[in-house]
Amino acid sequence: MSLLDPNARATGQASARLRNKVSAHPRQSSGVYNTFSAKQISGLREAFGTIDTDSDGFITRRDLDAMLGNLGQANEGGKASAALMQSALKDGEGATEKVNFTQFLTMFGEHLSELDEASDLVAAFECFDERDEGKIDAGELRYWLGEVGDRMQDEEIDRLLSGPFMDRGGRNFDYKAFVEAVKMSEPAELE
Repeated sequence: MSLLDPNARATGQASARLRNKVSAHPRQSSGVYNTFSAKQISGLREAFGTIDTDSDGFITRRDLDAMLGNLGQANEGGKASAALMQSALKDGEGATEKVNFTQFLTMFGEHLSELDEASDLVAAFECFDERDEGKIDAGELRYWLGEVGDRMQDEEIDRLLSGPFMDRGGRNFDYKAFVEAVKMSEPAELE
């Protein structure tokens, strides 16, 4: 009798497990799902789906190559995607060179935990918000980021100040929206 035969029956321990509906390896939920809110997981699932260009449920080097190409990023001979994949995979997981959604969440959880709390980030930006509007003048922000402390490169500042956190006139940076996006916080947490 073939395993593919619909009339095939399990025997021994397998039969007992099927009768009792008990798995030899009970599925346990990953603690990383408790780290994020439902809204955050939804947003990360959307991001994962965007990167997973072939929709196979895994992010692979091929997916990273496609993503980097779509973003106009240089990926000289696949070096950038190889570096991203290498940093994503740990302890023997590199043999498959695939990242599933749970691993993706775990990576984001690890990186987000390294950041300051949302309230601390907002408080730091508020030092430059003299009118308490939730916005900072782009010229002033450019000065502070490029000239004081840990200086950012001009290209990095340009990317930040040309992104979705600028007003229509390109004059003001909405730091509350920026912190909300970076920390994937609920807006109420920032108020």
